[in-house]
Amino acid sequence: MKALPFRLFTRCLRKGFLLIFLMLNFCIANAQEKTTKIGIQIKPVFASKFFGTGPQSISDSSYVYTISQGPAFSAGLMIRKGYTKTLSLEFGINYVRRSYNIAATGSLGPAKTDLKIIGYEIPVSQLVFIRLSRNIFMNASGGFCINMFPTDVIKLNSDIAVYAGRRLVFNPSLIANIGFEYRTEKKGYFYIGSSLNRPFSSIYFMTIDYLNSSGNVLNNIQTELKGTYLTVDFRYFFHENPDKKKRKK
Repeated sequence: MKALPFRLFTRCLRKGFLLIFLMLNFCIANAQEKTTKIGIQIKPVFASKFFGTGPQSISDSSYVYTISQGPAFSAGLMIRKGYTKTLSLEFGINYVRRSYNIAATGSLGPAKTDLKIIGYEIPVSQLVFIRLSRNIFMNASGGFCINMFPTDVIKLNSDIAVYAGRRLVFNPSLIANIGFEYRTEKKGYFYIGSSLNRPFSSIYFMTIDYLNSSGNVLNNIQTELKGTYLTVDFRYFFHENPDKKKRKK
């Protein structure tokens, strides 16, 4: 059973790299008004019940466990390759820190702890732009992302113990984005928008132990972390002159 997700992942990975290769070659061969922009971004993460990132409650006899998303953010470097006036390819690498608050209620009263999960992302997106005014553009994009989780995570205190084991080291996901961009002639591009990252499968298996004062386990549950998150995006792209079109000799 465990081999099936891995085969699915490797199949998606091969198709993804093939897609990147074809799109990059298309950009090089067909660019008319080529531009290459390098940018930086920071993306605060927030919870949303509509997208499945709200609090999760689990009951087991007289014990109740609640897992909610805490303060989290993503930051990284982006490269945008334009190949027409309205289409661009964007890719990069991001650092992501997820945070979860875990609360439990049982025979000894309430207990709580928090858990931080560090990951890295390699996103690839196709962007479509709509010009709203001379300097303001609206964009929508979609693509895929490779999420990398380097380690399992363990958190232990006097009341509650949490073990989170990663499901895959490399976990693919779908990504989508919408936003607005203000472009200047000499000072670069300023961007604000919102993004959704939705992994194909859960990212971690989690075991939560409810402990007494002697450290003995009174109750435990097992669940999964889906890993879906929603962000507010702040980006800045440095000014670069348009790429010169190569002339045939």
